[in-house]
Amino acid sequence: MPHYTSKLFLASFSISLTFTAISLPLGAEEISEKNLPQKSLPLVKSSADQAKIDSAIAKVYPALVRIHVVAESPMNGRMQKTGGTGSGTIIHPDGYVLTNHHVAGEGTRIWVRLSNKLKVDATLVGTDPQTDLCILKLNLDQIPDEMKPLPVATFGDFKTLNVGDTVLAMGSPAGVSQSVTLGVVANLEMIIPGNSGGSKQAGESVGDLVRWIGHDAVIYFGNSGGPLVNLNGEIIGINEIGLGSLGGAIPADIAKYVADELIKSGSVRRSWTGIFPQPLLLSSEQKTGVLISSIIEDSPADKAGLKPGDIITEFDGIPVTATAPEHLPLYNKIELGTSVGKEVTIKFIKASEGKESTTKLKTEERSKAISEDIAIREWGITARNLTARSAINRDESETREKTDGVLVSSVSKAGPSAAAKPEIIPGDLILKINGEKIKNLEELQKLTSSLIPDENTQQKVIVEFERDDQFLATVVEINKQANTSQSSAAQKAWIGLETQVLTRELATILGLEGKKGVRVTQVIPQSNADKAGIKQGDILLKMDGAIIPAELERDSNIFNSMIREYPADESIKFEIFRDKQTIEITCDLEASPKPSEEFEKVTNDVLEMTLRELSKANADEAEHQQGIYVHGVETAGWASLAGLRAGDVIISINNKEVTDLAMIEKELDLVEKNKQDYVVLFVKRGKFTTFIEINPIWKK
Repeated sequence: MPHYTSKLFLASFSISLTFTAISLPLGAEEISEKNLPQKSLPLVKSSADQAKIDSAIAKVYPALVRIHVVAESPMNGRMQKTGGTGSGTIIHPDGYVLTNHHVAGEGTRIWVRLSNKLKVDATLVGTDPQTDLCILKLNLDQIPDEMKPLPVATFGDFKTLNVGDTVLAMGSPAGVSQSVTLGVVANLEMIIPGNSGGSKQAGESVGDLVRWIGHDAVIYFGNSGGPLVNLNGEIIGINEIGLGSLGGAIPADIAKYVADELIKSGSVRRSWTGIFPQPLLLSSEQKTGVLISSIIEDSPADKAGLKPGDIITEFDGIPVTATAPEHLPLYNKIELGTSVGKEVTIKFIKASEGKESTTKLKTEERSKAISEDIAIREWGITARNLTARSAINRDESETREKTDGVLVSSVSKAGPSAAAKPEIIPGDLILKINGEKIKNLEELQKLTSSLIPDENTQQKVIVEFERDDQFLATVVEINKQANTSQSSAAQKAWIGLETQVLTRELATILGLEGKKGVRVTQVIPQSNADKAGIKQGDILLKMDGAIIPAELERDSNIFNSMIREYPADESIKFEIFRDKQTIEITCDLEASPKPSEEFEKVTNDVLEMTLRELSKANADEAEHQQGIYVHGVETAGWASLAGLRAGDVIISINNKEVTDLAMIEKELDLVEKNKQDYVVLFVKRGKFTTFIEINPIWKK
């Protein structure tokens, strides 16, 4: 299971790490006993058993990698980045790494840590959500020649595995260094109960094809994609899920086939017939075969005359039977594994007659369950096209062809689509704009560009869309920005102090029994009060000879109200109690500074951060002599992933001193224009400074 900052996967575990990972030299043919990870294994029967375990670890451990991924998923009307970690294994000397789809299959940036802790970039070669497997390729140019050839782990024969066999789970739980745990095989045909299909990846039910190897070697989030290893030091599974106290691994025969296909062509092609199978009913007189539960209209199976209730006994010459849910993946493996476009013969028992019959059908290529999402900023939505399979779940409509339309996957609460009446919501299918049919995302983007030639243009359009069984219409003002402007209150006098009431109890303790006033809790740096010499802890008793009548908690606003009665260019003589004596300080008032929420803000959409000038009204900001305030950082955006935080003050960018908002905006424009690999910010965070190195990926 991957370790993600923003989402979990299936089940949680109590972690019990049994190895302390160490750095191992790549390319070493032999690994000495002292180089192996420190072990705290369950009691082994003999030294011979221990030797087998040590040998198995030595064969695979050097090929383990810890995978770091930045992925994107639709959320709140934009493609939001998510950082995560997982595990993988080098399976080819050319640097191919096998892991899970849910670890790296949707990654926009991927890098790994080898077992010797060397950081290496990786690219996505291909991914297969149907089996939750994925292939990456290491950047061999970043690996020194002395570390080549790369250590490679090999596959074992899944058919030789038995319940009770000792296995080792290897990986990087919770993103820590490579680790190993020990257990036994508990189940060779583990499925998720309840007909749920198990793990869902990109709309695919992994359990339709995979029967997991259940084992009790401890795994945790981050172990996903790591190998399950036998005592011969061979990969016999790829860890993917957790179910109760058991881990679940994808069998090696499936993993090897998919890995080979992904390396060869970048994808796995599978056949589709339109058949939905289920196990035979307990009440059925037929004891062999697979029951058809549903047939998709106009599918190859429908055209071949198959009906729900028919029982398939033979598919393309192979006898098939499913009397329990555990058997269905075996049937699916035969059907989906048939060559695309092949004409196959199906023997079946007709439900209407109870007699054996034969038919032929030509398989079609199985489409993706769902297509990729993209963000459409002008609408404040993310959306995707319908695929042939995703369209199946929607009712036919006279207004569209099967895959026509743009499916809304997420909506910004502050965006134009959410402001429409009725609002557009996730799941809506946009079909027409201003009466013009919209068949796909490309057409929507093209029309949007024609309506919105520049960032300042806004346009009201009539949108017709499908929601459940309804055909609705609404008006969307595309490219309308959220109204965040606020008019400042009339400027009042301001002194740059924060105070608390001098309560009766506090006055008594301070030796000021019977006195009224306020105690200074904070002096805003660079304010006139600071320049006049008023200090934290001072007790303000009088203003221009008038007592400050504050003695109860409810009097907390009296002092500020008295200040605001003065013109902004007046001076006030304060009577102050400090260090057990009374002194007088005259302070010039000044106009109340603009609240921080009213400052102009600049949002950089690439690095996903919002900046503004420092506010004099805020003590934490006013203490800075220079810099630009980080008003906000989008969760898991490039700036966030690099460690920038809201509240940081940027002092310099790429070694250039930040003078004002216009200057940093200009520098960021240059960064984007030149597609710079790194943006280095020097920031002040509280009392400390730090360097932030942002490393964005630029879309081609």
